[in-house]
Amino acid sequence: MLAMQALILAAGWATRLGSLARGTPKHLLPIGSRCSLDIVVDQLDAIPELDQIHVITHAVFFPQFVEWAATHESSRRLVVHNDQTRSESTKLGSIGDIRYFLGKVELDDDLIIVAGDNVSDFDLRPLASASTRNIVVGIYDVKVVDLASRYGIVELDENGRITTFVEKPTDPPSTLAATGIYGVPRENLSDFDAYLEAGGNPDKLGSVMEWLHTRRDVRGYLFCGRWFDIGSPDEYARVRCEFGR
Repeated sequence: MLAMQALILAAGWATRLGSLARGTPKHLLPIGSRCSLDIVVDQLDAIPELDQIHVITHAVFFPQFVEWAATHESSRRLVVHNDQTRSESTKLGSIGDIRYFLGKVELDDDLIIVAGDNVSDFDLRPLASASTRNIVVGIYDVKVVDLASRYGIVELDENGRITTFVEKPTDPPSTLAATGIYGVPRENLSDFDAYLEAGGNPDKLGSVMEWLHTRRDVRGYLFCGRWFDIGSPDEYARVRCEFGR
């Protein structure tokens, strides 16, 4: 069985959450007895091919993530990485953090990438299986056009190939939103470097797929269930109501 690694992106500064995340990273804010990072790790634990789970954050919150990893029970080894930045003005950005991780870890495995502020009840196993063959974007139907303008929006052909990917469109071509969950085969990991070398924005996770889908066969996997992004106080309140029982 081929090995697979997972990378959870958790280096954000949560400015939209205000005082809620002033001393605690949003990924560790309580959702009942858990946090969003606990939920994501539980989902990743269910992937049989998965070898290790990596979490990348910045220097300010790094000690809190190390403490979390020491107490979280997982069937996989948890490794926390420090991207060495100490402020919003010096952050590497999501794609910059992926490049930092790939430069630090000698990876010869397929990679699942998950935004750590995602909270969902998705089964990640089908996406993981598909990503051994193609780059795969996890998508979710938000159903409402006004809501779709907040996300990276995709269109698919009859084979599930992404034909359109546009970040936060004013006139969304569909209601299929990218969830911040990506599967990348090992042979495509160098594409992150290529995107940045071409002048791509290092801070927008969806932008790399917006760039890649015109150059590679990028597939979409449609998730069913519940999905939230805890980037704002109202969404965090909804997550606590839905998942905090």
